[in-house]
Amino acid sequence: MSNKRITANATWIMVGRAFQLLLTFVSTMCVSRYLGPESYGRLTYVFSYIQLFLPLCTLGMNDIAVKELVDDREHNDTILGTIIGLRLLSSLLSMGLAILLVSLLNDGNPAYRMIAIAQSFALLFQSFDTIAYYYQSKLLSRTTGMVYMLAYTASSLFRFLGIFLNRPIGWFAFAMAFDYLMIALLFVMAYFRDDNVLHFSMDTAGSLLVKSRYYIYAGLLVVAYGKVTDTLLLGKMVDDTSVGYYAAATTLCNAWPFILTAIIDASSPVIIATYEEDHRRFEQRLKLLYAVIFYIGIAAAVGITVLSEFVISILYGTDYLEASSAMKIYAWSTAFSYLGVARAIWMQCEKKISKEITISLFGALTNIILNFFLIARFRTVGAAIAAVLTQLLTNFLFLFAMKDTRENAKLIWEAILLKDIFSKEEDPDVQK
Repeated sequence: MSNKRITANATWIMVGRAFQLLLTFVSTMCVSRYLGPESYGRLTYVFSYIQLFLPLCTLGMNDIAVKELVDDREHNDTILGTIIGLRLLSSLLSMGLAILLVSLLNDGNPAYRMIAIAQSFALLFQSFDTIAYYYQSKLLSRTTGMVYMLAYTASSLFRFLGIFLNRPIGWFAFAMAFDYLMIALLFVMAYFRDDNVLHFSMDTAGSLLVKSRYYIYAGLLVVAYGKVTDTLLLGKMVDDTSVGYYAAATTLCNAWPFILTAIIDASSPVIIATYEEDHRRFEQRLKLLYAVIFYIGIAAAVGITVLSEFVISILYGTDYLEASSAMKIYAWSTAFSYLGVARAIWMQCEKKISKEITISLFGALTNIILNFFLIARFRTVGAAIAAVLTQLLTNFLFLFAMKDTRENAKLIWEAILLKDIFSKEEDPDVQK
């Protein structure tokens, strides 16, 4: 029964994300062609500053939301309401800080500041995506899928309207926030339509912040070894046009991993529940998840490497062909980066969340150092090489170096070797 529910849940998540991906991809491609590499690069460059504050906005709540909702179903309304309330407060603070940072680090450039103001609303609207975790915890992702399909239909039409009306860059800067505005409105409507309520509790807020504190610290560091650092350094060390090329390459590479996200999101509630019932079965299911993520990632990387020039020339045009070299390399980072996403399940269940700080600090330092030297020499290709090396070192090899994560590293290695993941699971209800 659990496996059927996982499959049904994953299917709805993938349908929603696939629809979202298709519309976002087509609209983003059209916008990048309309704006050109330099303006598109400027839009991406400024948004990287906004993304720096995302961990502060989420307060690490996204990483604990499903487990909290699964463990305490009687108080879902209070847990959800408290998370949303906390995120709204932190998002308002982050908006101001993001705009200030863009102004200070870009000599008060009014064009950059205008873009930052428009994009910063994405931080505020994202507070309501927490409702998605409520439906995920109940394996009811049909609602989530429908929300994403409707929201991204509206936001894509908003972008196409801007192109049709020949609007300036500011329109497309706000389009990044418009995505999250539509998602927020639809999730709120769906949640209250089901006769649910939201409550805020100071006691619950304190408890949640204590549990999520390590994810807040780790999240701030994760940003440093995500796409934000390479984009910022490319913008500072090279130019906006290089950022445009790199954005095109990474957008194409990141166009398909919604499949991995759907698999992880759909599997995590059941894997977490299995931890207390049967530890051996927990490890077997987790290894299966790791194996699926890794081999789908490798297969996609091979396809992207072979087809990069053709895909870029068809979708973005010859103006973006320089992005193909970076795209071939960056594609190989996905398999290892999503192993890191799935690792959160093991870290939560084993109560080793605090170790995420050490892992993230290592990843941040590694990525900054690699980007600094490689971008100076190889520009966009250097940023792509840094991305692959960082994900490989941080989400796999470094885990062997720490005693507390060595067990998880072994599970990943066994998953890659396909060891003991296809053996038949024992039914815990069958008594010998």
